[in-house]
Amino acid sequence: MLTETLERLKVQVYTSTDTFTGYIRALPEQRLLDILNGIFAGTLRTDEAFLALSEVTVLTSDRKEMAVQSAYVNKANILFVRAIEGRETSGLGSRPGHKLYPFVPKQSTMVKVYVAPYTLTGRMHYGKGQQVLDVLNSGVRFFPLTSVAISSVAGSSESGVSFIAVNRG
Repeated sequence: MLTETLERLKVQVYTSTDTFTGYIRALPEQRLLDILNGIFAGTLRTDEAFLALSEVTVLTSDRKEMAVQSAYVNKANILFVRAIEGRETSGLGSRPGHKLYPFVPKQSTMVKVYVAPYTLTGRMHYGKGQQVLDVLNSGVRFFPLTSVAISSVAGSSESGVSFIAVNRG
């Protein structure tokens, strides 16, 4: 059965008002970007509008914390998602030495992305012959940033985040 092969992966989901920390379910080969963009193995697309989380802790904009069993976050309202449980950049759930996706040579540039109330400073990756604008104008909903520093208007900051997926919208 499919549910038996799913893995639980811990993530933090940032919206303009709340931060959700909980678990998502994914196949062992799925990367975080594939889950968010509705792509599996580069071919199968789904139009899931919500990201399902379980065992969730919600930190509200007024700094109140509450626990709920499950939450469904509209992907259109997500600013960015951070994997907080290992293997962030190897494709969440991927097996060591297993490469489902072909290697694609890329270039990267340091960028600063403003998604109110956060400022994200990190490396944007794009294919050879492309530019930052090509990533921003692409058809995918979420794009990756690596080696990220996250700063908020409220004054909190975090550096050394290896990978986040940013909502292009």
